[in-house]
Amino acid sequence: MKTNSYLVVSPDDMRSRGWQQLDVLLLTGDAYVDHPSFPAALIGRLLADAGYRVGLLSRPDVTDDEVLRGFGPPRLFVGVTAGALDSMVANYTALRRPRSDDPYAPGGKAGGRPDRAVTVYANWVRRVFGSSVFLLAGGIEASLRRFAHYDYWSNSVRRSVLVDAPLDLILHGMADDTVIEVARFLDEGRDESLRSSSMERLRLLAGVTYRLPKGEEAPPDSVEIPGWQRIRQDTGAHIEAWRNQEKQGKRVLVQENGAVRVVSNPMAPPLSSARLDAVYALPFSRLPHPMYGNQEIPAVKQVQFSVTSHRGCAGGCAFCAIHAHQGKIVSSRSPESIEQEVRSMVANPAFDGTIRDVGGPSANMFGARCTQESPCSRPSCLSPNRCKHFKTAQDEYCELLERVARIPGVKHTFVTTGLRLDLALESSKLVEQVAFHHTSGHLKIAPEHTVPHVLQTMRKPGGSDFREFVHLFARQTARAHRRQQVIPYLMAAHPGSTLGDMLDTALFLAEEGIVSEQCQIFTPTPGTASTVMYATGVDPANGEPVFVERSDHGKRLQKALLLAHLPDQQPLV
Repeated sequence: MKTNSYLVVSPDDMRSRGWQQLDVLLLTGDAYVDHPSFPAALIGRLLADAGYRVGLLSRPDVTDDEVLRGFGPPRLFVGVTAGALDSMVANYTALRRPRSDDPYAPGGKAGGRPDRAVTVYANWVRRVFGSSVFLLAGGIEASLRRFAHYDYWSNSVRRSVLVDAPLDLILHGMADDTVIEVARFLDEGRDESLRSSSMERLRLLAGVTYRLPKGEEAPPDSVEIPGWQRIRQDTGAHIEAWRNQEKQGKRVLVQENGAVRVVSNPMAPPLSSARLDAVYALPFSRLPHPMYGNQEIPAVKQVQFSVTSHRGCAGGCAFCAIHAHQGKIVSSRSPESIEQEVRSMVANPAFDGTIRDVGGPSANMFGARCTQESPCSRPSCLSPNRCKHFKTAQDEYCELLERVARIPGVKHTFVTTGLRLDLALESSKLVEQVAFHHTSGHLKIAPEHTVPHVLQTMRKPGGSDFREFVHLFARQTARAHRRQQVIPYLMAAHPGSTLGDMLDTALFLAEEGIVSEQCQIFTPTPGTASTVMYATGVDPANGEPVFVERSDHGKRLQKALLLAHLPDQQPLV
């Protein structure tokens, strides 16, 4: 069903199309923007394209049961997601204070996304529809909380979200094709003769996590990892559980979580280039739903006329939830697909001539690949040293940028998702091209820190790469006769980082004449190695103790030092 119409958003909308029942109802904590960067919209488009009748309920009021009753139970399933962000990250700062805004909300207004949204939405659906409706969750919150995990906001080890949320399944990782398979199996299962086999097949799908009663036998060849009770009492068990999650990615993992066990199948393999092309060729309007009127959704501004060139990141940074969710295997779109998408943007009446980004998790990871037939279990292809089997495609990325820039109607093509410095330094052509043509005045890069031992805990390249890149970019900028500068993303209070390390970083910035406008305090988010460090005080990569800044005052001091650009401007010295 290829159509530019929006998905159904209300019971009245459903009835106006002559539908008596939905096949699938999706609930999301984000506003409904018909754009592939908004996860529920993308999944909804995929299901609609497969021929299913899909409704999307955005930022629902969970005290209003009538809106759910108005839709009625869908024929196949209800899917819930917190949205593009974990709801606790969306709702609270690193100092555990409520945020004043939400870029994924109408008008940017905070407060419409419940804390622990997956659990709240799932319990609401069960209360209204009962136990007969099939209920699943996807997205980053469900995915990275599927095992027992340290939760920063309660300062405790919480059980799998499957224990608190009455879900039938979690689809973890990038579930584009998995969700279509789920819909197909459930559709077949409506035939009584196929019901039992369909449910068995669901449990075999890649990217599926489900409950298993303690008395039921675990899948063959599965790996039992330390459970919730052990993790909350024993640092060693916590680290062992994490190492298994990170390195046993090709095995079925089983974990005790109170009265039940959680079984998690390996992540679904990345989409092929052709399949990724097909996903981004779906007829997205790239606009918020008209129901929002003149209310802007701030997150739209950056992505509306940007291109996702690839998924996945081989860097494996310790703090990165994107890497944990998308995986380390890079799947890149074809240049023809990207060109076609840009041409459709040019035809959009709202297009102003500027492509704001061509990239993904590290823009210049486009085209990167592993030359082994079967990728290994290393969490990172680049840390602690670069794998000999990992090949990049910096020249291909240069050609892609040139190709996009030549499309009639495109005046500017920028790179704003950030460059991976160690890879960019392999290509003087890329740095020159970005300096001459693809920087809007500020080039965003993500060194995160400058002190070597902190970078090591982050699984980032050494600080010398930052200095070398800054100098090279400055030389190319001078050749281009342009006024522009690098804007580094930097992080304060990451495990291993002391006040002294922050002072060293501030002095580095002063020496290089760099103004740091992008600085965040490290927030321990579920599903990352850095969060395990924060919870245990141990680096799981080597078992060595690591300094952890736990006081809010200390975190503020670290951030303040990063923002003190020059020594005589440091307010804390």
